[in-house]
Amino acid sequence: MASSTAVWRGLQISSLFLISALLLLLSLHHNRLGFGIQINQNALTNRRTSPDPAPISHGLTNTPKSIALPFGRQDHTFNFSSPSEHYRLHERADPPANYAALVCKGGKFLDAIKAAFEGSTPGISFPESELENGWSKTSEVDEEKMENIENIERRWKGTFDALFGGYPPASDIKPVILVQDKEYDTILDDHITEPTNAESQGIYYPNRELAMSAVSYSAAQRLFDRNKKKPLTKAERDALLPTISRLSDLVWLAWTTVASNPERLRYFARDNITNDITRALMRYLFLRDKGQANSVVWPVLYYDGDSDEAKALLATPNGRATAWLLIDHGHQMEWRLKSRQLRVHIFAYAGDYCMLWDLEPQSPPKQLKRGHSIKRPIKHQSGLSIERHVKRGGKEDFDAAKKRGDTAYDEMQAALAGCANDVQDFDPKAFENGWTRKTDGKSPPDKVWQDVIKTVAGEGKAPTVATSFYVNVIHDKDFTNSLGQPTKFIKADVGLATYNQHYIPASSAIIVRQTRSPAYTVKRRLGLSAPSSQEINDKLVPPLNRWSDATWTLWKEKGGGNDLQYIGRDYIANPQTESVMNYIFSQHPDKDRKFPGLDFGMDSAEGRALLGTPNGLGAGRILIDRASELGRRDLRIYIFEPEEEYPCMFFDMRPTQVQPRAVEEPNAIWTKSSAKAESQEKKQYEKSPRSALRAFLPSDKSQSHARAHHKRYSEALPFQPQSPALNDVKV
Repeated sequence: MASSTAVWRGLQISSLFLISALLLLLSLHHNRLGFGIQINQNALTNRRTSPDPAPISHGLTNTPKSIALPFGRQDHTFNFSSPSEHYRLHERADPPANYAALVCKGGKFLDAIKAAFEGSTPGISFPESELENGWSKTSEVDEEKMENIENIERRWKGTFDALFGGYPPASDIKPVILVQDKEYDTILDDHITEPTNAESQGIYYPNRELAMSAVSYSAAQRLFDRNKKKPLTKAERDALLPTISRLSDLVWLAWTTVASNPERLRYFARDNITNDITRALMRYLFLRDKGQANSVVWPVLYYDGDSDEAKALLATPNGRATAWLLIDHGHQMEWRLKSRQLRVHIFAYAGDYCMLWDLEPQSPPKQLKRGHSIKRPIKHQSGLSIERHVKRGGKEDFDAAKKRGDTAYDEMQAALAGCANDVQDFDPKAFENGWTRKTDGKSPPDKVWQDVIKTVAGEGKAPTVATSFYVNVIHDKDFTNSLGQPTKFIKADVGLATYNQHYIPASSAIIVRQTRSPAYTVKRRLGLSAPSSQEINDKLVPPLNRWSDATWTLWKEKGGGNDLQYIGRDYIANPQTESVMNYIFSQHPDKDRKFPGLDFGMDSAEGRALLGTPNGLGAGRILIDRASELGRRDLRIYIFEPEEEYPCMFFDMRPTQVQPRAVEEPNAIWTKSSAKAESQEKKQYEKSPRSALRAFLPSDKSQSHARAHHKRYSEALPFQPQSPALNDVKV
């Protein structure tokens, strides 16, 4: 028993010696690598005892050997004897090893795009039915994908604010999700029963002319991943692909299903890029041109298509889809071919890299001015609440609009006095000259406007299907201009001119949904080379061009009379109008933006400024041109938002209610004090006309000014003084 106890104790002592030796070796090893925490005891002692210790030098001499990092990162102690990667203060902007190869390959892509622009290479056109070959399509968004949309809005808010004045409402966002999850036929007509599970999640903004690829897993990549153990050759893999497999084709087909004018695609975006090759190149550009790589927001980096940077980005796995989109489908973007330019924007949001291709760049790109953004909580229909930046109006826009509003108001008063210019009345047949009635039927406006009219005009005036006419006219044909010359219709980049409105004679109301005049489309198409407005009106647009004329003509056609009292402008998208509205809202932060929101008459600066906006001048023009029919109106303008980022404007222009003016007795305004003042003033004037004039004239006024003020002073008095002749007055 004693021997076994001695053996057991011997084992324990041996184990302790072994553990101690191991700990010693481990400690020495850690110190050699610079790990662990080392404390300068002398420094701690001095810190305790000295009330004002000497500052520590941060040079490489007399420096502590090790400095502890905050809790949680002490496994990488900052040590001046450690390798350089442990304390890199400034990341170097070294180009990727494949940079030259990417530039070369991107140049070839750019040549192919230019050849497609010139018509040297044929394009590809797929019918939508091709998606039935193995693909499932849905627009339903579950909670996980809605969270992705929320994150997309966070990342892209600055870019959308700068380009479009704000992120679009949920109703303007069209998600399309394509999944290759069914049996399919290959390009060689072989039938494959096992789907590739390729996926393309796209977010499309037709009203912003923007398509975005949010998530993309190609069929080729899925086949590569599936056969890693026994890799396929490229030819074998291509033989197993569905007839539609490239991202560019999927994006174009999805875009054509959600956009009424698919040829208007201007922007192609790639969100949250994860490909290592693309990220390495973008990181290099961020570090080289911005000095950091995790947060590079708008104004972002941009490179024109002929630059090496743009060529390299075009050749990356995330840029090639843009190249193939233009090569294969550029012929379906007819009006884009005139530009033959490209520009790429790249930015980073909290480490997430994004890319935006502009297919028709302006020079220079839009920038969001400093101080022109505010934060507001935005709620999606799903109930999610996030914060984003929205464009805020500036005082300059407000002042400029007020000047235009002052002019318009003066014209309104002149028209009421019978001083307006002659106005042409159009027959509804004028819409046969270059216009097409795309829609003409019975349909009430949205419930928002039904409630507005019911609130303002009364329950009995609420629009119904029976009383509401919905007309959408578009300018899309050749026409005869105002000079009688046949003119060819040319489509503009911003789309067709259109007047899309509800006419409700029973409610004395017009609700405007969308407007774009022919003159506006011509100016956008011609840009800086556009002629004068007079020449455009005479030669390049139909005689029935202005919104006010088209609206009044259709109002009369639908039975409207001279009792037009309300005009609503639904979903204001004009950036100038939005700027003025946001500035006014910012001056009244405590006011609820739901209807009635804020309202202003023409006796206020806000009312004049709203009248002077592009969306206000049309209503003013109707009151000017039709003054003889409509008479004097009390114009009051409401601005409100039925939903977040859904600005609307409402014109209440009911006839002026003339109040009888009270008649006062002639002697009621005279008192003993006023009679005494009159007597003193008369004596002063008769005694010295010169003294009386000094109240009006500084000492350096001329003789002619003295005579004028003498006359004004004499006429202003309630009596006619016996004054000397004007020729005798000297100052």
